[in-house]
Amino acid sequence: MQRQIALPSPQDASLAKAARRAIEAGKAPDDALHVQIAAPGQSATTLDLPPIVTRLLMNILDETAAGNAVSLAATDAEVTTQEAAAILNVSRPYLVGMIDKGILPARMVGNQRRLPLQDVLAYKADNRAKRRAALADLAAHDQDLGLE
Repeated sequence: MQRQIALPSPQDASLAKAARRAIEAGKAPDDALHVQIAAPGQSATTLDLPPIVTRLLMNILDETAAGNAVSLAATDAEVTTQEAAAILNVSRPYLVGMIDKGILPARMVGNQRRLPLQDVLAYKADNRAKRRAALADLAAHDQDLGLE
């Protein structure tokens, strides 16, 4: 599936901001969302969105309201080394080194590597958690030393 990147216009950003506020005001605490869809001249259809879809929709609206480009990819999708490097905010050669060291799994498609997006995102989340834990340890150590 070809990924589409949507660049929002200022009007899109404004509409996204208003939609975000309206949804936030009307959604249940557990992120459950009931939406009605009505085309002109047709009766409304009510849908129950799963919490994961509600959170994704809110993220899309946040990014669109901020004027950022939005792209959506399936979790079981594979990404190229360049895409994975962009997700992890590292260079492509550094990412290739991570693959060669066995840090990230990849498979060859012809002469190109493909990485499971789920593994790239899991590595990113794990790396972020480790960095936050290290920062908390450093802050605790500073407090112990009275350096605050």
